[in-house]
Amino acid sequence: MNIFILIVVLCFVLMHLIDMLSFGSRVAGRVTNRAALGTTLQLTIMTLSKFFLVPFLPLLGYLVESGINIDNYLILVICSYFLCFFVSVIILLKLNIVQYFFQKLFTNYLNITIPSALLKTIFRKNKNLKLKPCKNFSLQRIVIKKTLVSCFAYIFIITGFFAAFMLGILYPENRLTLSQLTATFHGIGTIIFAVYLDPMLSRSIDLHDDEITWINNIYSIALGRVLSYLIILLCLSIFLLIRMFY
Repeated sequence: MNIFILIVVLCFVLMHLIDMLSFGSRVAGRVTNRAALGTTLQLTIMTLSKFFLVPFLPLLGYLVESGINIDNYLILVICSYFLCFFVSVIILLKLNIVQYFFQKLFTNYLNITIPSALLKTIFRKNKNLKLKPCKNFSLQRIVIKKTLVSCFAYIFIITGFFAAFMLGILYPENRLTLSQLTATFHGIGTIIFAVYLDPMLSRSIDLHDDEITWINNIYSIALGRVLSYLIILLCLSIFLLIRMFY
């Protein structure tokens, strides 16, 4: 059971880590004037990250069906969100390093496939390649409205699986029905991201005479995602403490 819990946490964190890293592709695409390639690679990477759902969902379902109690389940979820928050903060602060990696990937991708280019980028160093930097993270670059919208959207996106299965633990007689709420949680966040955040980001990236708005949008959306992890983490921690002491 402990091994299954570890695999669930690891799969969830890796899936979100890869999603967060994919922002670097969008940035690298803008600074190298390869916006289309940057966007395409980001979507490809985000799609590939869903591979971790293959072990994640069956094992999480098995844990619920096996009778994991709500307190242990909350600890599992809190650990997952804490690790996601930790790695996302690092990526936010070191986004320039991440986008350097994607610049190298773009260069290696000229004559080979994406998997081969990825392996070449990881295992071979090209010291002669001139990399273009982006502006570092600063709170002065944050647009409050866009950060709040991003945070609201990501709260639904990141909680879909865990929230639905938690309801299944609390109300086992309706477990099968409640597990289908995953699509509802994800749908709300995905719609907000698809109709507002992503078009807004793409539009600003395409404006080559504006060197400020696009990077501000990148950091605002990324910070919103970081805050969504923090908010959920705090809420679940408080809920667990209340259960333990009252």
